[in-house]
Amino acid sequence: MEKLRFSVIIPTLNEEKFLPHLLTSLTVQTVGDFEVIVVDGTSSDRTIAVASTFKKQLPHLTVIRSDKPGVSRQRNVGAKTAKASWLVFVDADSVLLPNFFERISWYIDKKHPKFFTTWFRTDRDDSGDAIAGFIGNIALESMVLIDRPWAPGPLTVVRRDVFAMVGGYDENTSFGEDHDLSMMIYERGVPFQIFREILYIYSLRRFRKEGTLKVLERNLKSAFSVIMTKRGPKHMPGFIPGGILCKHDGEKKQKKKLQLGLSAFEKSVKKFIQEFVT
Repeated sequence: MEKLRFSVIIPTLNEEKFLPHLLTSLTVQTVGDFEVIVVDGTSSDRTIAVASTFKKQLPHLTVIRSDKPGVSRQRNVGAKTAKASWLVFVDADSVLLPNFFERISWYIDKKHPKFFTTWFRTDRDDSGDAIAGFIGNIALESMVLIDRPWAPGPLTVVRRDVFAMVGGYDENTSFGEDHDLSMMIYERGVPFQIFREILYIYSLRRFRKEGTLKVLERNLKSAFSVIMTKRGPKHMPGFIPGGILCKHDGEKKQKKKLQLGLSAFEKSVKKFIQEFVT
């Protein structure tokens, strides 16, 4: 029997549209030493049925129904089911490049990390999305430099014993659970590392659905909290999980541009600074 090195854990909630892209990317990996665990949080669409259709292509696929939704809870359920020594947490709207496991295996053997992520690119190729991807990767690097490491929810790779050491994700957190986990692990003396290769595709669907300014405002607020208190807000008013957010989105013909006026951006920054200093 093939030894499994990685357990891929995917929390889902109404992800019938996006999940097939991720699962398809797993079927074409150059190495196959991984299992896939889909943990569904009571979806009302065909997410579970869609996931189950991949069982022939992914022989080590397990689909679990969580008793209630919650990304932190679902990831923890997946981790308890996992058989491998490495946990790979992936959001349902991410896509892994074909050499993902081949390259992270090389990185683990060469650099001996315990907790890391990789660079990413965005899901469309125009200049606006490319800039967004560049800024996102720079943000990852910047958080490490100021001792506020951030293993993003779309892709976090962590050794199973390290994850267990901190008790997993905080299930009382509905927003910023990735920041919270990152700081808990970092504060226990485990360094966070970044594998500087683009190995997955990050979805900007939330930017397109909610609008760039709204998403950036929320992310700025969370970032300021992390920078000043080492923890992000545990809850964010108005935040909707991705699958529910995009359930009725359909195939829009008109693409929203990821552009932000400088004056509006400056106002947002000033607003958040005032919230934290007053």
